[in-house]
Amino acid sequence: MSRRNVLAWVWAVVVVLLLAHNAALWFWQRIAPDTDLLALLPVEERDAMLQLAFTRITDALQQRLIVLVGAADWTRASRAADAYGAVLARHPEQFQVADSVTDQVQRDWLTLFQTHRLTLLTSQDEAALRTQPKEYWVDLALNKLYSPFAGVSPGAWRDDPFGLFGAWVQARAQETPVRPRDGKLFVGDEQRQYVVLPLTLRAPAFSMSAQQAVSPVLEQAREAARTAGSDVDLVMVGVVLHAAAASAQASREMSMIGIGSIVGIALLTWFAFRSLKPIAWIMLSIGIGCLGALSVSWLVFGRIHLLTLVFGATLIGVAQDYGIYFLCHRLAKDSRLDSWQLLCRLFPALLLAVVTTVVGYMALALTP
Repeated sequence: MSRRNVLAWVWAVVVVLLLAHNAALWFWQRIAPDTDLLALLPVEERDAMLQLAFTRITDALQQRLIVLVGAADWTRASRAADAYGAVLARHPEQFQVADSVTDQVQRDWLTLFQTHRLTLLTSQDEAALRTQPKEYWVDLALNKLYSPFAGVSPGAWRDDPFGLFGAWVQARAQETPVRPRDGKLFVGDEQRQYVVLPLTLRAPAFSMSAQQAVSPVLEQAREAARTAGSDVDLVMVGVVLHAAAASAQASREMSMIGIGSIVGIALLTWFAFRSLKPIAWIMLSIGIGCLGALSVSWLVFGRIHLLTLVFGATLIGVAQDYGIYFLCHRLAKDSRLDSWQLLCRLFPALLLAVVTTVVGYMALALTP
């Protein structure tokens, strides 16, 4: 058996193994590429506690979704909010809807802050502690103890005799116009009344699969809320909304660029070779290379990101150049070499092109 036949058989075995492994990954293990965009960010070297705090804050913020359901009067706004929440309640695996604002819920809100009440001060009280004499504080404590108009205190007098924690709570309350009303959160003016619905996503907001699952549910809830009245309007704020819009726009742009590139390559190949067979053979070899890259990446890392596949697909424009370069020499009228001899002749130039390309992409890998 000649060397050419041996190489052909080896290549056929490799292709069969790649096809079998990819089939097992996609159809048996049913792998799903990672779609969380934050997973691509580099892990910074920082203090462990700071890293934990930063992670918890970013996770909490990206999972929040605030919905304002408004109408001309409070009754219709409340009814529309109930319809909106009823739709989300049917999808507990995607949304966590805040409980009704009861007295117990309000007390639970203060529990976390009460454990730190000795360190929670307004800037005015902090300045007073540094400047006012002790007689001032004695008089202030006695005034709050005996005066019937000392104001609402979030705890017992003995726990906060100077009212420092109560002043801090009131200062925080003044930072937002949202107030409890009839078991809901309320904000509004003379023209519109809004019910505030704080929601928490259970899936990562930057996950494209989660965005595709959440968006239809939010649209259903919007339509259900609007059935309560023609004047019902909704205002939504959340990271997932911006992430979903950006993902949809990126998907449209990549599709347009990809389709345009394929059509352009096919036309140029037809004009150059008067046939589509060259591009078919080139794409076949590139497709086998993509299968090999996917198998190796999965075996080495145990996971793969969707944008890795997208980035790898962009290299097709570079990889096809080598096949076209070979075919141009193979179809030359004065070429008397067979494919193997021609490949040996072109190998130094092709190798130099590959090395320079790899060096360029390695620069990306070496950057922090």
